[in-house]
Amino acid sequence: MKTKKRSLFGLAVGLVAMTSFLWAQSVQAQSAPKNEFLFGCALPLTGMFGQDGHMVRNAYLYWQDAVNARGGIDGKYKIKIIFYDDQSNPQTSAMLINKLITQDKVDMLLGGYGSSQVMAASAVAERHEYPLISGAASSNMLFTRGFKYYFSTLGKSTEEVRGCVDVLTSVTPKPETVAIIGANIPFTADACQGYKEYAKKDGFKITHFELFPIGLQDYDTLLEKVKATHPDTLLVGSDLDIALSVVKAMKEIKFSPKAVGFSYGPTVPRFIQDLGPDANYVFAASEWTPNMKYKDDLFGTAAQFNAGFTKRFHRAPDYVEAATAAGAEVLQIAVEKLGLKPGMNRADRVKLMKELHKLNVMTFYGPIHFGKDGANSAHPPVAVQVQNQKLVNVYPSANAEAAPLYPMPPWKDRK
Repeated sequence: MKTKKRSLFGLAVGLVAMTSFLWAQSVQAQSAPKNEFLFGCALPLTGMFGQDGHMVRNAYLYWQDAVNARGGIDGKYKIKIIFYDDQSNPQTSAMLINKLITQDKVDMLLGGYGSSQVMAASAVAERHEYPLISGAASSNMLFTRGFKYYFSTLGKSTEEVRGCVDVLTSVTPKPETVAIIGANIPFTADACQGYKEYAKKDGFKITHFELFPIGLQDYDTLLEKVKATHPDTLLVGSDLDIALSVVKAMKEIKFSPKAVGFSYGPTVPRFIQDLGPDANYVFAASEWTPNMKYKDDLFGTAAQFNAGFTKRFHRAPDYVEAATAAGAEVLQIAVEKLGLKPGMNRADRVKLMKELHKLNVMTFYGPIHFGKDGANSAHPPVAVQVQNQKLVNVYPSANAEAAPLYPMPPWKDRK
């Protein structure tokens, strides 16, 4: 009960802190001209996922600028986006989505970051019959609710990690055993379940399986326990901070399996920046890399998207940012196909929902087709590896830039 009271108190404080900002944004939104589409997005700009939320925001801004530079949607309707900070809190995200719909009167919504936040936000969007596409949430629970208005350019969490397991079948000698650990939150727990399913399918013996608290501080003790089972491979359900903590702890206790893979983290530029050479040999699940042979009319090729984004934000995008921009682009494509105009009503959004379910398009991010549950059923998983402090596509072989480096050398032999 005390925990619940503290949570409610924290939420109340956060809501008070946002009041003046939200009021100012609302006034601005209500005066939006009819020659532009008004979009709304609640995402974490502060709190546990603040850094990730800023990455998603940048992806939307890059899409907005690319479309507006061409005259807007359909060449005549500019895009304007209202961003609200949900402070990494699902309840706040739900409240802000409701505000965007009922007070700001946005035409359309854009998805935020994090499975828990998007879970809450999409429930409100579903109730109001507003399509919501996310490129930064993939927990399996998002796709089991029977929703018609929720869509994701990412695959399901259990499927996203398939490449990270399957790549181990392509190395010699093939590893025989794996240990699986991850944080006990939806996205990372689902990733661990995916590891488990694909490891069994690929014939690997699981020596250890454990979900740990998201606030874990002592990674050394956890990994000592894993080390004692002598796995050939360590697979981790992770975010960026978890991935960084695991690698640092592995080096600290001199834990050197033949391979280590993460569900998320290494594709974020800060991973290599913070770890330097210690990041080498790490595998990571991905859904997009700049070398893939995908192309569309807005962003051009995957390589061109990567180059343009890097020039704008002074760093390369990771696959979540690519998936986010692609989700916004698909929404734009559907709007243009239907000939919708600003000042959209319920009937327009019902048409939009139905069109999104029918779409089967190629983008710079790859093929996108939403299944009945809203997940992108057309996009194949990818595995990347850090080689010479750069991310390299290593699986599947059809898109590989280089062969996997295996086995990972012991820490004592690293230069």
